[in-house]
Amino acid sequence: MSDELYGADELAELVRRESVLEGTFECLRRIWSQTDALADQNLAAEYRTRSLEHHLSRQEPKLYDELKASMGDHPIKNLDSGCGVIMDALSLREGFQLMRDLPETHGWDVTLDWAGIERLPSETQFICREWFDAHSPSAVNRDDYRFVGDLDVPQLPGTNPEFVWTRHPDRRLEDSFKGHYSSEEMTDIYEDVKGLLEDLVTESVHEEFLVTSDHGYVNVHDTNPYVLSDSDAEALKNKFSSRFKEVEDGYAFDQLRDAGVIERVGGYYAVKGYYTPTKRGASKRIKHGGFSLMECMTPVLRIST
Repeated sequence: MSDELYGADELAELVRRESVLEGTFECLRRIWSQTDALADQNLAAEYRTRSLEHHLSRQEPKLYDELKASMGDHPIKNLDSGCGVIMDALSLREGFQLMRDLPETHGWDVTLDWAGIERLPSETQFICREWFDAHSPSAVNRDDYRFVGDLDVPQLPGTNPEFVWTRHPDRRLEDSFKGHYSSEEMTDIYEDVKGLLEDLVTESVHEEFLVTSDHGYVNVHDTNPYVLSDSDAEALKNKFSSRFKEVEDGYAFDQLRDAGVIERVGGYYAVKGYYTPTKRGASKRIKHGGFSLMECMTPVLRIST
């Protein structure tokens, strides 16, 4: 079934559901809920994820329109009780693993759904402004909020609701993916995140938790099914040093938009899918700020202890 991207059940969801993204979520569940998904030395789950998005973008023309329409109404904004935990760059990769591991380890009731990010570009600075009216998570000054910059959990607010923003896993991702990396690092990062979340739940006075993220990330390691023409590759290299930039006029932007490589959203152009800028020295493999399933479909874990 399409190179293991989906089986009969997932295909039925893609066909039957009114929303293509709901079917997509089930395809991602098939890929990332496997026990060894993060530990696979060949990073097969990463490649299948890229292939899935590439495949669906051609089979379902409304995919990105629907993804764009899903943004702007994240459930963290409507939290009125319990504890809201925002883990910077937590993706559905980790979300499916947490949904499996936490009930087994602690007996907690855990469900996993998804929500679109608050807005594009999928960068912390923009989303923090939307949610907490501050330029960065560490700059938020509210009695019901705590920023956690490392793996040590400080005293939490104890308010109802309370909000916690953690620098992990993004901090570890940035450290580990500056150069080459391995599946061992992926599993180490996940164990740090799982341990941090367990500590947060233990230290909080609450019994109900909503765990989510400001954005996910794309992993452009190894073979990439997204192939650019020489002309488009040159335009992308010349015009983008990251996966987004403010709108400006020019033939190159029209060319990239017509080719389906970039999308205009408000005052920004965002690179779609797993296309990546190719400027000299741009070797970082973990990226966000663009417009793709794994950075714009954020996990929404609900935990009841």
